[in-house]
Amino acid sequence: MACDICGKTGTPLRDLREIYQTDQIKVMCPDCEKVVNKQLRSIQDMTTRMQKALLKLFMAERKAKKDPS
Repeated sequence: MACDICGKTGTPLRDLREIYQTDQIKVMCPDCEKVVNKQLRSIQDMTTRMQKALLKLFMAERKAKKDPS
């Protein structure tokens, strides 16, 4: 079998978690796994920062609506 991302053969393959699988990508080699995991961490960090900022904005707007001054 070959890595579904880079096509490399002769290397151990890892199953991608089902939630991240596509019809074309289900297994990957260790090199691709490192790159994918690094990108996943980057995306998770970004979404965490966005979530915090959006919640703070929501709370500030809610406070402004309740504050008569």
